[in-house]
Amino acid sequence: MAQGQRSRSTKNELELVRRELREAVDRQAATNEILHLISSSPIDTQPVFDAIVQSGSKLFPGAAVTMALPIGDKVEAVAVADEDPIRAEAWRGRFPFPLTLEYMHGVAILEARVVDIPDVANAPNKDSAGAQNFLASGYRALTLTPLLRDDKAIGVLGIVRLSPGPLSNEQLAVLHTFAAQAVIAIENTRLVNELRQTNSILEKVSDQLAKYISPQLYHSITTGEQDVAIVSKRKRLTIFFSDIVGFTEITDQLEAEVLTGLLNEYLTAMSEIAEQFGATFDKFIGDAIVCYFGDPESMGVKEDADACVHMALEMRRRLYKLQSGWQGKGLIDRSFEARMGINTGYCTVGNFGSQDRMDYTIIGHEVNLAARLESHADAGGILMAAETYSLVKGWLLAEEQEAVTMKGFSQPVRTFRVKGQIDEFEKDSNDFHYVDEGVTISIHYHRTDKPKTKQALQKAIAQLDK
Repeated sequence: MAQGQRSRSTKNELELVRRELREAVDRQAATNEILHLISSSPIDTQPVFDAIVQSGSKLFPGAAVTMALPIGDKVEAVAVADEDPIRAEAWRGRFPFPLTLEYMHGVAILEARVVDIPDVANAPNKDSAGAQNFLASGYRALTLTPLLRDDKAIGVLGIVRLSPGPLSNEQLAVLHTFAAQAVIAIENTRLVNELRQTNSILEKVSDQLAKYISPQLYHSITTGEQDVAIVSKRKRLTIFFSDIVGFTEITDQLEAEVLTGLLNEYLTAMSEIAEQFGATFDKFIGDAIVCYFGDPESMGVKEDADACVHMALEMRRRLYKLQSGWQGKGLIDRSFEARMGINTGYCTVGNFGSQDRMDYTIIGHEVNLAARLESHADAGGILMAAETYSLVKGWLLAEEQEAVTMKGFSQPVRTFRVKGQIDEFEKDSNDFHYVDEGVTISIHYHRTDKPKTKQALQKAIAQLDK
């Protein structure tokens, strides 16, 4: 008999161990599933809440598991599970509760503490509105664990049971683990949403900021290549100035609304062209445009000069089209032309101002020269200094003008008036042009004395052959 009792006792112990092992495996599997959902659904808490209550329903037979959150002045059930779906729906129908101490969920949230009542029917507050509401649902016991963030309850995880009695220590441990996972899910969602909101604000600010500075400078600041500090450097740049000829008279003749429309259309078109060719905008000054090539990015000194002159030519072509369109609409009855000046040389470029307010700009003798060239250009003309012309003369047709004495410059300045690209100019005429280092040949077929020209060329060839 004693032997039989020992055998049964051993079997019972083994069965208990097996059951505890199965329960431990089930708890671990539930925890892993929830953690996986937290990591894979960082912007949505609902899948995590659903998984917690569904897992709890399996681990706590005969109980309903509820995830509830305070929303306004009420407690709302965001997830409910019970092995009996009809009972689960009936319990969900008891929500929302008022967020007050009259209700046990309110106590758990407002006082941020665990509410554990093994038998609500025999509890001191059994006559309260909350207790009566709970008992009317057919349940007898409950354990509510607050979801804490910085010692403040942001929700509550509840286990309500049909039969009175406390939870075991193992069950309480599972409940606390699930509550901690729910907090992680809520925190992840909050942080992701805050990050999205912050990013949205930054994107809007960045979009606005990008309209005030050049794309190159904006990129160098946002990527960390450019420090926002009062620093400067010397660089060889090609500088461009332009303004509208007779703009003051134009403003007197046009209504403000029409003038504003024309000016904005003009500046928008010129800005698009400048961006297309890689110019760094320095500033708009009314109708005037100031930009440069060679900083913060440079394609090379010659390439920067090429891009600047190509930009100026395209601006002139676009302005002719704009002017024609405005005249066709009857918006203007006079010419709307720009003067342009271009110079290449060493400038000081960087941040100037104070620690609180600074401007990224260019200063120096060569900048002043570009401005002077613009003021001496003809209406619709492009005037450049000798250094710029030396860089672009391989493809550009230009005529040297009389040297100009300018204020602030000790020596007269050599200047060149741009006519156009050599290849395009030759398409529209019977002229021939060749420019290279140390040689310039321009033949106007309809105006030249052909015999004399041939003699001159033959003499030049003979000299080259020596």
